[in-house]
Amino acid sequence: MAVKLLSSILFGMFSICSLSSAIAAIDPLVGTWKTIDDRTGYSLADVVIRKDKHELYSATIIQSRSVPGTANVSKCTQCTGAQKNKPMVGLTTLSGLSADPEKPNEFVGGVMLDPKSGKHYNARARLMNNGKHLIINGRTEGSAIGRNVTWVKN
Repeated sequence: MAVKLLSSILFGMFSICSLSSAIAAIDPLVGTWKTIDDRTGYSLADVVIRKDKHELYSATIIQSRSVPGTANVSKCTQCTGAQKNKPMVGLTTLSGLSADPEKPNEFVGGVMLDPKSGKHYNARARLMNNGKHLIINGRTEGSAIGRNVTWVKN
């Protein structure tokens, strides 16, 4: 009885891991990404992108780093509202992104948080280089100029 239960649990865990890998292979946006800071060129965090039941993508920080020679910021001190002083690890930096039905490999309608400044940007994104790079364009409301950040798939 105990052997059957253990076998069932192990099979279930293996199935979940296999399913996660299959979903990531089908959906190139889902998975772990290394963020590249547009101002310094350094990787400041690793994020995981997930898709919810409403087909919307979000990205959560799973590891935080600092630019060499500077202190690592462990909390979002510049954030406002519910995110104020929350730990960087676990912070959602991209939310509400959805696939553009008219343009393959493009995503629209998201909101991106810059944890350094606490500012929120309207976000669009494009997968490049066979899904290995994600270019995210963030703009403040009404602005014609924005920031482009690059994430590299792990």
